[in-house]
Amino acid sequence: MNEQRFTFSTARFHKSSVLQNQERTEETQRPRKAGNRVCWQITVTALGILCFFRLVSVAVMVINIFQYSQEKHELQETLSNLHHNYSTMQNDINLKEEMLRDMSTEYSAVNHFLDFLNREKNRCYNKTKTVLDSSQHSGRGVEMHWFCYGIKCYYFIMDRKTWSGCTQTCQNFSLPLLTIDDEDELMFLHLLVTPDSYWIGLSYDNKKSDWTWIDNNPSKLALNTRKYNIKDGGCVFLSKTRLDNINCDNLFSCICGKRLDKFPD
Repeated sequence: MNEQRFTFSTARFHKSSVLQNQERTEETQRPRKAGNRVCWQITVTALGILCFFRLVSVAVMVINIFQYSQEKHELQETLSNLHHNYSTMQNDINLKEEMLRDMSTEYSAVNHFLDFLNREKNRCYNKTKTVLDSSQHSGRGVEMHWFCYGIKCYYFIMDRKTWSGCTQTCQNFSLPLLTIDDEDELMFLHLLVTPDSYWIGLSYDNKKSDWTWIDNNPSKLALNTRKYNIKDGGCVFLSKTRLDNINCDNLFSCICGKRLDKFPD
């Protein structure tokens, strides 16, 4: 009986010790589980924050790359426009330089032509100033300048007369008023005449209702006679800059003309 009690007491004590040890083990494991849970939460939070910052960094990088690409494209367009503008300006410069060279060449050609005229005038043409008697002037002389160019001679009578007066004066020397044959001759005369006006042999013929040359010879001079208003006058004069019509009673100097049979020797 005593042995049974001892055995029961021993078993009960052993059971109580086991239960106490289990309780102690559970109590010890609970803080460990709680600590592991806290560490895991901190880790997850840290990883989330890190991922967030990485996403933000990637987004910033993408934005910067996009802005860089856009700026690069704009810079390329600007560079292309500048290159185009430069090419256009260079072409303009080249064109202007070519125009300047052409103008210089034309200027040189004009100078050579003028030199040629002066040489030809001095070599081939007799230029003189003389006083010829005219019965129409009652013993008074007529001042005349004359020279020849090619097969044509020009007589500049400096006395100022009406158109009919110039016509009569030229006839007194067996000459007609000047007929201008073409544009080249007109340009030549513009270079020669002094700043004055001269009657020439072009007038309005009322019978033909047209402008005609006094000698009725054909002329290649392309006259825009439509600009001549007959109300302004029926006679044409030559100045250093133009041909124009005016009243025939105005007083101008005269140009008589004569065509030679051959070139002068």
